[in-house]
Amino acid sequence: MKKIFFAILATAAILYADMVVSVDSLPQNAQKFIQTYFKGTQIALVKKDIDSFDVTLNDGTEIDFIINGEWKEIDGNYKAIPTGFLPTNLISKVQASQANAQIIEVSKEINGYKFKFNNNMKVYTDINGNILGQKFDD
Repeated sequence: MKKIFFAILATAAILYADMVVSVDSLPQNAQKFIQTYFKGTQIALVKKDIDSFDVTLNDGTEIDFIINGEWKEIDGNYKAIPTGFLPTNLISKVQASQANAQIIEVSKEINGYKFKFNNNMKVYTDINGNILGQKFDD
């Protein structure tokens, strides 16, 4: 019985582990997203797990895509990220809340977005850009 349990556990670990895959494995819309909004960068690494792709660009930016190729989270690793893929009214409201800071991370949440700025502030919005909350990320 223990052998069967360990075999099932090992199989699950293999199935759910990140596997390095080729760039061609990335859905076309994800490849186009990178080409459009991250010009001048190249894909350095693509990992796939059961429900997502984790992409690392050669400038250190990390982008998480859900399995259908839609972005879920973008982390500039402490450098500003482009925001052209987000609605302009959303960006204008969010940037107004932290006027002298740059967006270094964004993620889609259930009913909105979470932004992280280079001044260590996190800003939470709804899908229309209305600020729902802010907090200092220490």
